[in-house]
Amino acid sequence: NAIQERAAKEDTALYWDFVNINATAYVPTESDAAIVFINALASEGYDRPSLRDDFSDALVTNIAAQHNNTIVVIHNAGIRLVDQWIENPNVTAVIFAHLPGQDSGAALTQLLYGDVNPSGKLPYTVAKNESDYGRILNPITDIGANGEFYRFPQDDFTEGVYIDYRAFDASNIEPRYEFGFGLSYTTFSLSNLKVACVSGSPSEYPTGQVVAGGQADLWDIVATATVSVTNTGSVAGQEVAQLYLSIPVEGQPIRQLRGFEKVMLQPNESTTVEFELNRKDMSVWDVAAQKWKLTLGTEYTFFVGNSSRALALNETLTL
Repeated sequence: NAIQERAAKEDTALYWDFVNINATAYVPTESDAAIVFINALASEGYDRPSLRDDFSDALVTNIAAQHNNTIVVIHNAGIRLVDQWIENPNVTAVIFAHLPGQDSGAALTQLLYGDVNPSGKLPYTVAKNESDYGRILNPITDIGANGEFYRFPQDDFTEGVYIDYRAFDASNIEPRYEFGFGLSYTTFSLSNLKVACVSGSPSEYPTGQVVAGGQADLWDIVATATVSVTNTGSVAGQEVAQLYLSIPVEGQPIRQLRGFEKVMLQPNESTTVEFELNRKDMSVWDVAAQKWKLTLGTEYTFFVGNSSRALALNETLTL
């Protein structure tokens, strides 16, 4: 209804088909664009059987074979793979629209017509294949009909902290779309990254009084990072600057997200974004001491960019 109302205002025509949604659906080639809506359904008491489905992929492939400006909108609960059709040159855009609410149609229409500049970032990694997720995709141990945990499913969490982008980085697996990825109708650049210790010399372990969540000084600011963000395109838009930290301790992930800030910028406008890192952000859990521990005397590396794999800037800091 929202797209139909907008089409009427634009004095254009909208054709739709909610019946013949299969691999033989027809698209008038004189149309300016073909929009395919697909779902990845999940609900309470009903989990998704896979991260893709043949029916929807066949529909997209069929429409893209008929129209050179095919836009795919996915209403998805979590990850939905796209590699069955994403490299088709006729698929010109994909919107991960997630779970639609009552204003879903109006919001999508604003994005499709360019009234609003998209600024969302993926909160998960979209892999090329289901196998790229490894055991994380199906972590339950021995749940077969005769398995030990058939009646009592068990997850041993052997992956530790290596989930999503941390696992992909550790195994050097190239994703289709990485954690934190998202396109805009404009472009941005980041520059002039500066990192600094907050005044004073922090102790190796926290010394504060125990409060809800741990010792109080776990939330003391230990370091700061600042970066300049510039809109280098021709339209106003929002960018999400992302800070990742490499902690110099064996067994830690290559990088871990430690901050993000979204800023609105006009064309050619710049602003400075500041990230504050507290003690806990820069600590690892010491099993022997049963406390969060800072790694003093060695270099932490700060990375800043606009996704977990597009980190153009980095600086080091020694506490």
